[in-house]
Amino acid sequence: MKKCVVSAMIAALMIGVAGCGEKTSALGNAEIPQQEIDPAVEEQMRDESDKSLEDYDVDEMQEGYLDYSMRLFAGSVTEGTNSMISPVSVMMALDMVAAGANGETQSQITELFCAGAEQSQMEHFCRDLLDRYEESQDVELHLANSIWIKDTIADAINEDYLVRTDHIFDAEAVLAPFDQTTVEAVNGWCDEKTDGMIDHLLDEIAPDTKLILLNATALDAPWAEPYEDYQVREETFTNADGDTEDVKMLNSTEYSYFETEDAVGFMKYYEGGEYAFLAILPEKSMTVDQYVQSLTGEKYMEFWNSRTTDYDVWTKLPEFTYEYELTMNGVLADMGMKQAFDSATADFTGITDYTDLYIDLVLHKTFIEVGQYRTRAAAVTVIEMTDGCAMVEPVEIKEVYLDRPFVYAIVEVDTGMPLFIGTLQSAQ
Repeated sequence: MKKCVVSAMIAALMIGVAGCGEKTSALGNAEIPQQEIDPAVEEQMRDESDKSLEDYDVDEMQEGYLDYSMRLFAGSVTEGTNSMISPVSVMMALDMVAAGANGETQSQITELFCAGAEQSQMEHFCRDLLDRYEESQDVELHLANSIWIKDTIADAINEDYLVRTDHIFDAEAVLAPFDQTTVEAVNGWCDEKTDGMIDHLLDEIAPDTKLILLNATALDAPWAEPYEDYQVREETFTNADGDTEDVKMLNSTEYSYFETEDAVGFMKYYEGGEYAFLAILPEKSMTVDQYVQSLTGEKYMEFWNSRTTDYDVWTKLPEFTYEYELTMNGVLADMGMKQAFDSATADFTGITDYTDLYIDLVLHKTFIEVGQYRTRAAAVTVIEMTDGCAMVEPVEIKEVYLDRPFVYAIVEVDTGMPLFIGTLQSAQ
């Protein structure tokens, strides 16, 4: 039953990916005809997925997400350079992995996001986020997930896992030979799902790789109040190394002001008011790297909750564009997710019958462009698995001039949860 259903499911999805127009897929020496899964079987699996989802405490889950985001951010920045991650992209990719993990392997992944949460609660949380983000009206915010399966192990993949990840994460399944055509197909998928912002992710696929799980997150957000030409001026930015650069500085008056003991900031809304750019400027005696290393979910929320609309805020924001890339294996292991990287202890038997499957690589790549009229940002997370590896009248004026290194985030206004968070240490 399993072999028939899984093979049929994957074969139906592989046409065009490997560049062939055949209606069959080579599985070992067998030819698997393209056909559909029995609708009754698939519907039953989807019903079981829905029933297994558990309600979660919204405040606890959001608090856990913020703490995870700050720890991931602190572990991911490169000292003295521009850095940016998307916590939500990494979470989606890892939670797809966790959906097929068991025992302590699953617990260690789930604990990253919210202490004490069950996997069924994490899946429910991710499903709700996907629904909420896709319903954004005035900004383009899209999340896409996919699972790429080496054609030689198609008959070992559990059909429950594929149906569940499709149902919960909208993850498309792709059967591929994991040769250069697959590299090109993965890069093409990233290019398409990030609207061209990240068009290259992989150069090659290691011979032992059996599964590739991908998340792509893309944002195109016009400012609610774009900068007029007269607000764009040639000014200077002092980099982390003390050198100065000429930049186009965006000048405006905003009305959300933040201030804690060691930082000030402002928020500028995107169209529709659901999302915003949050700027955090550490005090001059503290470097950005020092501030980031001190960040926790609690400290971030202290900053977020300091928001007031009692002032006019004169602001300066440099235009900037950059890419960032890092391998997250060490960061995630340091955060407590160790077993998934260990071939001797990893338990991914919910995905496949292979008992020695483990995570070999977690690669994260991001792009951001902040300009006069809009912000564009994107992130891709790839996991490779192997078996051999309201405004009031102001009473005072505040100034927040981002003419030196700062921290920023693109946040959901209702919750403060960051979709992207980064540092600008050089305007070059």
